[in-house]
Amino acid sequence: MQQKMKKQLPQLNLLETFAQFIRVSQSGRRLTPSGKKITKGTIVNYLYAQKLLTEYEEKEKVKIRVQLLHRASLRILQREKNYWQRFFIQFSGFLYKEKGYGDNYMANIFKILRTFFNYLQKEKGLIVGNYHKGFRIPSQQPSPVVLNPEQLKFLITNKEFEDSLSPYLKRAKDIFIFGCTVALRYSDLMRLKKSNIIENNGGSYLSIFTQKTNTEIKVPLPQYALQIANKYKRKAGVYVLPRLSSTNLNLQVKKLMKAAGWVTPLPKNTSYRGKMVEHKTAEGETWEFYRHITAHTMRRTAITTLLILGVPETVVRKISGHAPGSKEFYKYVGIAQDYLNTEVKKAQEKLIENHSIYPLKNSA
Repeated sequence: MQQKMKKQLPQLNLLETFAQFIRVSQSGRRLTPSGKKITKGTIVNYLYAQKLLTEYEEKEKVKIRVQLLHRASLRILQREKNYWQRFFIQFSGFLYKEKGYGDNYMANIFKILRTFFNYLQKEKGLIVGNYHKGFRIPSQQPSPVVLNPEQLKFLITNKEFEDSLSPYLKRAKDIFIFGCTVALRYSDLMRLKKSNIIENNGGSYLSIFTQKTNTEIKVPLPQYALQIANKYKRKAGVYVLPRLSSTNLNLQVKKLMKAAGWVTPLPKNTSYRGKMVEHKTAEGETWEFYRHITAHTMRRTAITTLLILGVPETVVRKISGHAPGSKEFYKYVGIAQDYLNTEVKKAQEKLIENHSIYPLKNSA
């Protein structure tokens, strides 16, 4: 008698299926859980993850497959568990060693893969197992770098510094100050139109639906922000501010911060294999404060400044668009509290400076 052939369970080619996942995300057939269209920025991230998976296959000379597990035996389920554990170890090793990525970036790549497998399960109705839930990279997020209120006040009010700047740095300063006031993401800041500035008897405020979350944001505008908007009324066309790419602004604000003299050493730490390590400059030196400043610093500074100035967290979250309980938002709360603690200590020391009847510890 001929031995009966074992029936093979069907498989999917991961890269081919991932390409389909990107296409349905681009076309609008796949939406976010809240029913919104997938943003262009997210699609760019999907495409880069696809590129990395392609590079990995070429280097390792393998084809990643997804086993469909309908009526799979316990032996097959255990085999699949081992398969995806090996994939996770080997692909993360490729990203660490070959690409030199830190934990935070790698965590984003594996988050995309988890989203892809959830799509296969929930939207395609395929039984592929929950092995992707183990695709997690332990990462530590360093505290965001922000300007303190004194530094922001310097940029807003110091006329001598303003006069010392070249025209393009004056423009960068205006954009930066405006961004540090309204707490918008840079993409939203650059698409602000004059029609987004609403005037009423109580003053002027900014009203816009954000691109990422489609949330309506309303922010009162102080006089200095209105002066900046009026300054570019003719030059910016329908927009409020001159339109610069984030890359261009990143270069300019670093020069601006350096011109302000903010060059204190401030190490740049990144999480690598679960540990914080210092990232040096190309010359092997410790980073200085000005090197950390980017277009995103504006939003971070705005949120932190509002908290420091005593605006309730619920109001700040409404302006920033962060959800209640957001871990990212509470980093800013922590920064604000650290600043306030420092200011309280200064005040306490000033109160008894040279007049204390209580000896300091370890004093002779």
